Parts: sequence; C-alpha cells; structure tokens
Amino acid sequence: MVKINQGTPRREVKLVVDLGGKLPWFSCRKGYNSSTDRPVSCGSPQCSKAEKALNTCPKPYKKACSIYIRNPVTRSVGKGELISDIVTVKSNPDSQGTPVPSNRRFTFGCAAASNILSGLAKTSKGVVGLGRSSALSLSSQFVVGFPFPNIFAVDLHDSITDEKVLETKGKIYFGGGPYIHFFWGISDLADRVLTYTPLLVNPKSKDEYFVDVKSIKVHGETVPINKNLLSINKKTGVGGTKIDIRIPYTTLQTSIYKAFIKAHAAWVDRLNIANAELMDFPNITMVAPVAPFTTCYESSTIILRGPSVVNNVAPSVSFVFPTSVWNISFFDLVIAKEGVACVAFVDGGLKPKTSIVIGARQIGFLEFDISGSRLGFEEPNLKESVNS
Repeated sequence: MVKINQGTPRREVKLVVDLGGKLPWFSCRKGYNSSTDRPVSCGSPQCSKAEKALNTCPKPYKKACSIYIRNPVTRSVGKGELISDIVTVKSNPDSQGTPVPSNRRFTFGCAAASNILSGLAKTSKGVVGLGRSSALSLSSQFVVGFPFPNIFAVDLHDSITDEKVLETKGKIYFGGGPYIHFFWGISDLADRVLTYTPLLVNPKSKDEYFVDVKSIKVHGETVPINKNLLSINKKTGVGGTKIDIRIPYTTLQTSIYKAFIKAHAAWVDRLNIANAELMDFPNITMVAPVAPFTTCYESSTIILRGPSVVNNVAPSVSFVFPTSVWNISFFDLVIAKEGVACVAFVDGGLKPKTSIVIGARQIGFLEFDISGSRLGFEEPNLKESVNS
C-alpha cells in the first residue's frame, strides 16, 4: 500500500498497489472535498484511453466520462467516472538532502460506490494501477507530466517483517535511479547495482509483468519442473511466471511446489548431517505447519544460525533466467508465529492461470523498465538479511 498526497487542500490517500491495474482509482464520493478536482469529459483524449466506457458520447462531448472500475482482489467491477486532480510528489533529495515537492494534475477513476473497496486493506481508499500497457496507469501518467523514461521501482525491504509481509510501508520510485537506500535509519542516495532480464508479453494479460524463468534452484540444487508449466500458452495465456506484489508469498503450481519443498527438505537433511559432524548446532527440527504453509521448523534451530547460512556458497533460492540469475537469500523463510519458521512459499493449486507468481516476501527491490521492456533486480545484502 502507498500514500498519495492529492487534492486541495492536500490530503493523504492510501491506495493498494496493483501492478496490472489500468489506472489509479479511489472511492471519492464520500468525504472527498477538493477545490481542484475536475470531471474529465467523455470527448477528451483521456476518456478514449479508459477501459470500457459505459455509453456513447453525444455532442457537444461535455458529458462526464463513465468507466468501469475493477477491484483486483475480489475481481468485482463497479461504475465510476474519470476525474483529474492535483497530486503532490517529491523528488529524490537535492544537493542539500531535501526532497523537492512538485504539483501535477493526474487522471483518476472515481468509484461511485464504496463497496468496490471490499477485500482491500482496511485503511485503503482505492488502487494504484501500474499496468504495463495502459496509457492511464500511474507510471504512464508520470512520463507525460515529467521528463523521464517510463520506469518505476518498488522497494519492499522496509515492508517485510518477520511475522507479516507489507506490514509497514514500502516505497515506489518513478523515472529511474538513483534510488534512496535505507538501512538502520540511515539513507544513502546511490545507484543500485541491478541485473536485468527481459519482460515477456502475455497476450491475454498485457498489463501484467511476466518473466522467463527457466528453472528454480534451492540451495544450489535444481528443482525438477515440467518445462511446459514455465512457458506461456499464447492462445490461453496460461502458464509462465509473473510478478505480483499484492501476493504476500510466492505461489507455485502444485507439482512445482511439491518438488520445491522436497528440495528444501533435502537441504535440511544435508545441513543436519554437516551439523552433526561439526557438533556446532543442534538438528533442524520440524514442527507442525502453520497455514498457509506446509513445512515449518523450530526457529531456534534454523533462523538464529545466520552465519552458518551465510557461509554456504549457494543462495537460498535462485530464479534462473536465460542469461541471468536472480538469487534470493534468507527470504525463503518467515517467522509464522513465535518459535516457528516456515518455508515462505505457497501451493498455488493444480491448475492456476499462472504457474509461478513471485510475491512480496521474495521481491525486495525491483525496477520495472517499461521503456526498455526489462526487469531489474539486485543481489541481496547478506549482512542486512542476517540482522533484519
């Protein structure tokens, strides 16, 4: 969830991030009073770009632009209108370290009924749509309002706690780097070292962000996967791998999930044998699972042994792309409750639309370069991961 400062007087609006959403929208008919909001006419260029205009636009084209608004969680659809209003954004800190505010007019969907918010976070008032192909997505509107490329990045490092994902606020950057790096209350403005992989186009979900995962490794061992599940069916759009920060934990099609858990269990067995020989640590002890997870351990036997894990050559989980590898360390586990650490991946079912959905827990920091049709990721900082 992100906060947007909009309207006059300026007010803070909390919105859920939807990477595949076509436009930003919020429930604005109750309690929203802004002297700068304006209706968007049905004859305007913005209306022609909106999804599913409800009716025709008779001359003289002054009627409000009626649209459909989609809830990404419940998938329900409601009626609304397009409006525009002032949004206050802040640049990266200037040479004196001060964020520079700037006002721009953006187009939003205004939901007619509040029940469209069902299923969203309790404090949210709507959704930030960041769809890849939509001309009204927030990222596309930033390109029009500011002189920079169609690039945005999400930083979820501050949003990941032991017990919950997205419990605290993350950050979204528009326009590319340099990006602010926060660590233990200290901020540093510097270019992140990113590795890139191409973004794929799913013909049935053009607004979403798909990548070409060829295989998955767990602590260096390749997980046996039916390769057909990793490709996108061009006719149905089924299969493949996408990024979705609304999903707290990465979900895997059932056969992939079972093979993944088996590979993780094999790593635990190898580690227990090594620990027995070294006599440095007790065995990793399995305990009763905590939903939605199926494989859990006594946390004192696995989580608190950070240096032992850091010294392993292989990262926890690796998503292997055609020409690069995205290594994820430490975020394969999560404290599900006091004393219990679970493998933070979820069974996505036998026939999901998408075989692998990489969720917030495993994301950390990602750059979505729409202009260059590529996804940028960074290697995890092991020292930070051990201490966090």
